[in-house]
Amino acid sequence: MSYRTLEMGVQAIQAGNNVEGARFLRIALKSDELTPEVRAVGYLWLAETQDDRAHKRACYSEALAADPNNADAKARLTEILKAQLPPVPQSLPENVPLDTPSTPDIAYLPQSPEYTMVAPSAYMPPNFNPTPPSYSPIAPAYTPQGQGYTPYSADPSSLIVGVVGGPNGLGTGFFVTPDGLIATTRFVVGGTTQLAVEIAPGRQIMAYVVRAFPDIDLALLRTDIAPGAALPVLPQPRLSDDTPLQALGYGRAPRNGAQRPTKRALPTHWIPTTLGTLDDAGGAPVFDQHQYLVGMMTRATARNSGYFYALHIGMIQSRAQTYMNELQGEPRAYCSSCGCGSRASGAGFFYCEICGTVTPRAQQVQRYPLPQAEYYYGVSGMRCHHCGSQAGFYGARCLRCGQSPETRTL
Repeated sequence: MSYRTLEMGVQAIQAGNNVEGARFLRIALKSDELTPEVRAVGYLWLAETQDDRAHKRACYSEALAADPNNADAKARLTEILKAQLPPVPQSLPENVPLDTPSTPDIAYLPQSPEYTMVAPSAYMPPNFNPTPPSYSPIAPAYTPQGQGYTPYSADPSSLIVGVVGGPNGLGTGFFVTPDGLIATTRFVVGGTTQLAVEIAPGRQIMAYVVRAFPDIDLALLRTDIAPGAALPVLPQPRLSDDTPLQALGYGRAPRNGAQRPTKRALPTHWIPTTLGTLDDAGGAPVFDQHQYLVGMMTRATARNSGYFYALHIGMIQSRAQTYMNELQGEPRAYCSSCGCGSRASGAGFFYCEICGTVTPRAQQVQRYPLPQAEYYYGVSGMRCHHCGSQAGFYGARCLRCGQSPETRTL
């Protein structure tokens, strides 16, 4: 019961009701049923119910007392204590706090308005290590034709987020467009339609799943914030074997690996890696030795080795463009069952025309035949290109011959 009470408190805080959330958390924290690890997490959430620095410090101290190995509590308490240091000596430049990260030189970024990097945020995910990979730099195995190759090495932390509230635990995401579209994996979001993303320790905002592509384990989320930038991406469509890679999970230490040579004929959008362990449910951006974004870690593994695959950034950008193109047409609504943008649901009807699932808005209403909806379900006006039947389509297959939905309008 105490775990459920703690969960209700977290949900209340995520919904913006700090008073009710704090009440539930205090009730749960009085119980002896909680493990030390869970108790520490409860105190970390309790700290977020007030802006008072003394309250936060007390909660972080309680979290450490419950679980001395909680790295998040250590990092937050350290930040609180650093903020209480004496004023900066006059010999230093004025108005420059000791803990303010320096702004990196960004003149070396690709000269493209699509990828203009902003200065990193003042906050950093806990345990994030912005230092370059430990391996020695090597000459690039690719050079864009007709232009120079300028390595990218700016701190990407301000464009990487934590995805909270998914069915498989904490995941990672990152901004793929300057206007706030976030990429993560379908495994991270599951069948949820909205969850929280953490853009800094203790700062969470609501995000809505707007499109998913289960065939490549990709999900796209929309938020109300626009970072104004996206991570500079790999200028070539492929990586060479043994290219050094680094995966940056939110709030995690970087994991170093490489592209794994394989004799299997793989689609070009899959990157085999030598990473056999992930720190979260997936979605971490992957960078090459020059700190260009090359893809995103997924939970897809090789059958005979257990190594994980990354999804190439080119495919992520292509599917993001597919979603944005869909926005230009008739209204669509996200179907959490198959991940598509349902036109039938966008028009207010009861079922997704791709998978047949009842739409969220129709779950609690009486459903009945609507002749005007037949256009969306292939009963009228749509003919199977293979057998000529107008029986309709379900699960992306013709109900008569079972072929894929290559259709034409009568």
